Amino acid sequence: MKAIRIVCGKPIPPFLDPTGEVPVLNVPLAKAQEAALDAAGVTLVSAPPSGEPYLLFSDRTWFTRRAIDALVAAGPGQMKIDDVAWWAANGALQELGADGLMELAVVPADAPPMFSGLTPVVVDLGLRDVDPPDLHPAMRHAMRPMRLGGAMVHQVDHWTHILRINQLALAARAENARLGWEEMGWLSRIWFVLVLLLRVRSTKKARILAALSERKGKADIHPTAVVELCVIGEGVKIGPHAVVRASVLADGATVEEHATVNFSSLGEGATVGRYGMLNLSVLYPSAMTSSGGGFQASVFGTESFVAWGATILDLSFGRSIPVSRCGARVDSGQHFLGAAIGHRAKIGNSVRLTYGLDVPNDAFLVAPAGDLVRDTTSVQPGVACRAVDGRATPIKKPTPTEKT
Repeated sequence: MKAIRIVCGKPIPPFLDPTGEVPVLNVPLAKAQEAALDAAGVTLVSAPPSGEPYLLFSDRTWFTRRAIDALVAAGPGQMKIDDVAWWAANGALQELGADGLMELAVVPADAPPMFSGLTPVVVDLGLRDVDPPDLHPAMRHAMRPMRLGGAMVHQVDHWTHILRINQLALAARAENARLGWEEMGWLSRIWFVLVLLLRVRSTKKARILAALSERKGKADIHPTAVVELCVIGEGVKIGPHAVVRASVLADGATVEEHATVNFSSLGEGATVGRYGMLNLSVLYPSAMTSSGGGFQASVFGTESFVAWGATILDLSFGRSIPVSRCGARVDSGQHFLGAAIGHRAKIGNSVRLTYGLDVPNDAFLVAPAGDLVRDTTSVQPGVACRAVDGRATPIKKPTPTEKT
């Protein structure tokens, strides 16, 4: 089968890159689409083929190979996901003609390459319910239904979708591994286990999980680091006592000592500083996050920098989190969401950012200086002082004894 891509070229604020350049596990969305097509045996062409049906998709649609297989099996028409729980978790801010109607279709032979006029066809993605993590009672309101599978599809219309497609892509990797195991014959399963045990030379769970990581080249990983179920690029550095789980690290990425990275994607040359914490997030190439309040569900643009002690809020205990779209504040449908930090933006020490915020490219944010001591002329030995408008000011007047 052949495929045609409709290019919209719509930029995604605050990054303002074309949609096709959005990173999906460190691969541009356009390349990720082509890889899925290739895996499904579909050839991308520049003009509709004559006399045969063909696949049609937009440059803002992320999909997996299994999603293509499911659509082709369902027959001609535009893919419609008729799954209420899936839409409740993923539908917010997707700009579609109707709920669940994706910009992915099988077009009848000799029909024009456009979605208008195509018949919606309900596609079963074969998703399954996944048990949510055991959260503190105060956090359970933020949990959304978790329906996952190897067949995934999602539109990219907002920076929150950059987070979502990377999270779904990581989940799809795990689901494909599970499905691959289920599709193996029993002899293949036995052989796989034997090879794994011979390589690991241990039956300990931690050693096995470490061995299931995929290495793309030489990496410098300290022996005290915990690295499980990851994809590790060439030249990656992981320091002493760091913990990295279920994440993808591109070439030259660094996780410094005592840092923690979970379910995240680190671009080429990106860094998580010592004692830093990164969960469910995306770092573009050469971005750096330092130790702070811990960064979750956030996107950090190319060469962005977040200083030690900065904080990004990520959990709303009241209404769902609003985000900016087309100059207005709209509902993200989420209670758990961090922020988007634009390309080359710098976030200084003690800066606190609210959830759902997008910081423009090249922004430079610093914290108020009123509590930053800049003048110590009034300081006397043994007299407690506090910062008042930048000046170290005695809390009380010194006694005659203190003066001497």
